[in-house]
Amino acid sequence: MKYLTEFRQKEPVRGLIKKIKQLAADIKKEISLMEVCGTHTMAVFRYGIKALLPQNIHLLSGPGCPVCVTANDYIDKAIAYAHQDKVILVTFGDMMKVPGSRSSLSEEASEGAQIKVVYSSLEALGIARKNP
Repeated sequence: MKYLTEFRQKEPVRGLIKKIKQLAADIKKEISLMEVCGTHTMAVFRYGIKALLPQNIHLLSGPGCPVCVTANDYIDKAIAYAHQDKVILVTFGDMMKVPGSRSSLSEEASEGAQIKVVYSSLEALGIARKNP
């Protein structure tokens, strides 16, 4: 939860917005970013993020969150990978209870599959680096 407290402090946020504006000015063209999940869209609205962005950055609402749009055969494949030797499957926590055709990542983790919940892509990268 470190990220929540850091991004609720004014100075780090001001520094981040300043950097975003500098980068957007350097690029000198329109930039479109997709909010992948409804929770992202709600956070952008709730915290006024859209109003803080430079005019050349546009936010687009995406197709829906992974939990809502992931087919159960994809979960089945992830479960199969998680049971292979020398494989650690990393996922965001909201995917743990999404059902496959016969089970979920949560159920399989409780049965010994190597499944780790991460809170950022950097955390997933760290796990990969420690387990080549």
